[in-house]
Amino acid sequence: MNRRDFLSTAAAGFSTAGLYAMPAAISLSAHSLPRLRGVTLAGAEFGVKPGEFTNESPGEHGRAYLYNSERTVAYFAGHGFSLFRIPFRWERIQPRLGEALDAVELGRLREMVGHVKAHGGQAILDVHNFARYAVQRDEEAVEIIIDQEPGGFAVTRKNFADLWRRLSDVFRGESAIYGYGLMNEPHHMGTSDWKLISQAAVEALRANNDKTLLLIPGLDWSSAERFADANGTRAWINDPADHIAYEAHCYFDHDSSGTYKQSYDKELEQDKALEHRGVRRLIQFAGWCAVNGVRGFVGEYGVPNDDPRWLLCLRHFLDALDKIGMPGCYWAAGEWWGDADRLSIQPRRNWAEPAAQLKVLVG
Repeated sequence: MNRRDFLSTAAAGFSTAGLYAMPAAISLSAHSLPRLRGVTLAGAEFGVKPGEFTNESPGEHGRAYLYNSERTVAYFAGHGFSLFRIPFRWERIQPRLGEALDAVELGRLREMVGHVKAHGGQAILDVHNFARYAVQRDEEAVEIIIDQEPGGFAVTRKNFADLWRRLSDVFRGESAIYGYGLMNEPHHMGTSDWKLISQAAVEALRANNDKTLLLIPGLDWSSAERFADANGTRAWINDPADHIAYEAHCYFDHDSSGTYKQSYDKELEQDKALEHRGVRRLIQFAGWCAVNGVRGFVGEYGVPNDDPRWLLCLRHFLDALDKIGMPGCYWAAGEWWGDADRLSIQPRRNWAEPAAQLKVLVG
């Protein structure tokens, strides 16, 4: 079954209120991205406590946060993963807006990319900031949304574009870079216009002669299910290089948060077709991409390991992702995830025994 047939069949089979309508004659862009299995290696965005974290108090590397080791990269490369999403914080990589990147933090990020390259993979640089930048004002931590000025202190789209221009100066042309994840999960933007903010970053990168793939996240936590509602029916980026993909995140719990606070049985009471919920949400996003003739990327998806029925949901989702031909990254792996984190696929005590979700991902 080709992508067009799959999309139209899936849309008919999972017809529900709010499903993004896809004409049968429309398929995804002819320039769909290569199908890839990826994983987010979390850690460098850790150590962020509301009310404490700022550009002036970003936490100590190795105590509050870390970049993962080459051993972890080698482990997932050995299991067939070729794409590695690397989240990091804006405040750490650029402690002063509009000024040079921090050399030590940049060195850590470059080393991480080097690990990925050494094992035949490609990296996504993911600014994990939710369209905010945390500063210290009058001895208090304040998160400022891009293009807003609480107390007269502004974080502007020009600052955001400057960050990406400086990162581009370092990573432009690096063969191990798959793409730039412009911003993780922008949400609750108030009066700020995310479309103008993201366009400014695109323009700055292209003006810097950087033709790297750009991953453009949607509003409302980049929800796949709510992509059209949050961002409107039309794609918004004008890219002279024509090398972008829109990024959505897709979790399978009732509120799409990925917290999985309810048991599977409770979720099943609310949705008798729970097994296919992830597919329905993916189709919402894929349909939006199809209608707009643009490429899509699923930056995060994941399930807990405490009920095997979630693994069946994951299997259906992966089958759909592959049939559509859309790449994505599982959330998540990382050496500091404890045993209590149910979504993690990081090996723990026994590296020879893969996590339950990993067996589905590589099966």
